[in-house]
Amino acid sequence: MEFNRQISRRLHEEHEATLALWGRLEQALALRGNRPPAAQDASLLRSCAASLADEVTRHFAFEEAELFPRLAAAGEGDIAALLAEEHETIRAAARQFAELAQDATGRWPALRALALELAERLVGHVQKEEMSLLPSLEDLLDEQADAELAGRYL
Repeated sequence: MEFNRQISRRLHEEHEATLALWGRLEQALALRGNRPPAAQDASLLRSCAASLADEVTRHFAFEEAELFPRLAAAGEGDIAALLAEEHETIRAAARQFAELAQDATGRWPALRALALELAERLVGHVQKEEMSLLPSLEDLLDEQADAELAGRYL
């Protein structure tokens, strides 16, 4: 879908980057299997942990503070509540992932399982936002509100 609103486009671009990064990790994990991670795997894990930390702080906080209340006010409170609930689940897993990723080799089985779970959760969450949140923003926001939100979302 093509988005006309600045904020929808920015969130969409971040979603695409998240999917690409976690897709690379899923592929690497599939190739590696249960063998401990190689150096390039550890680097990819660190990249995913850093990206996820930004996602669960800046991206999620912006959506929760600025976008979900607008959805709720427009009668879309159920989807806003569902997305917020998923944010909490992903945040908890992200904290654990960041901790495990610091010693990828020593805790490989747990880290691998959690990484696969997170990849699945992130894909599902992004799909929901792409199919519900972003199209709703296209309808809810006028140009001025869109510009203000885009300016606040750094």
